[in-house]
Amino acid sequence: MRIPKLRALILSMLIAVVLYLLAAIASDLEAIGSILSRLGVWELSLIFGLSLLNYALRFIRWHGYTRALGHAVPMTANLVYYLAGFAFTVTPGKTGEAVRSLYLKPHGMSYPESLAAFFTERLLDLMAMIFLSVLVMSQVQGYGWLIIAAAVIIIGATLALRHLPLLERLQALIVDWIAAPRLKQLTAHLFALLRSAAALLRTRILYAGLVLSLVAWGAEGIALYYILIFIGLDFAMPTAVGIYAISVLAGALSFIPGGLGGTEAVMGFLLISAGADPASAVAATLICRIATLWFAVVIGILAMAGLEMRKRSGVRIAE
Repeated sequence: MRIPKLRALILSMLIAVVLYLLAAIASDLEAIGSILSRLGVWELSLIFGLSLLNYALRFIRWHGYTRALGHAVPMTANLVYYLAGFAFTVTPGKTGEAVRSLYLKPHGMSYPESLAAFFTERLLDLMAMIFLSVLVMSQVQGYGWLIIAAAVIIIGATLALRHLPLLERLQALIVDWIAAPRLKQLTAHLFALLRSAAALLRTRILYAGLVLSLVAWGAEGIALYYILIFIGLDFAMPTAVGIYAISVLAGALSFIPGGLGGTEAVMGFLLISAGADPASAVAATLICRIATLWFAVVIGILAMAGLEMRKRSGVRIAE
């Protein structure tokens, strides 16, 4: 891991800690501590287990994408590469997770192909969040425009990418217009990425990926539901899942690293609007973000550290 990236990761963690402390102090630190103490080993196991289910389902989709693009990457190696990408979940739009491309290159997978798989993942994740957000669209004020705007953009982009003749015409038009050789080459790589993404957006692959995405992110929404139940709040499961989806969607569209601050603020506001007291809303948001964001980052750091240690010792990952 390069030092600048490590420093950025540490800085993101410190910012998150400061934000959480400020939110706790602004509410009631003692009350929040009391609320969090209600979560025992079984409760935490269920919450973190649902996050693990999210990661497992998303990996199944990722592994399917690498195979659909014609690359039989060993499952064990591919899993470690996939998890290593989580170390950079707190980059804007999770773009740092594209570090997987570096690990997949020796397996014969070109950068445009692996980046296409990553791009398709993000596209379907946003699409899933939009669908899950509809669960509470009628109950929240001021966020309907966000859901509608995101739906128009994501669905429009998906339809455009599925139309290969359109991509080819756009490439011919843009490449002819560009004079600089390096920029022309970069544009060619970009369209190679989009063509690979189009292959992953064919009807059967698209629907399978979307179903996995809905179940995966729905699992983390259910984790928020159980957090609310465990700390004594009476919420319906669809409401909790919808609030989680809108919060993550707002954080993703803000393009702030990991949605830090934005996701937490929206989640807390929506929970309070739905009847939670401020201390409970902050406590629920805190444990939810630890279980669904920082848990992934820790797993990613461990996976990346393991890869680096194996690389230095010359040991290959078991196939």
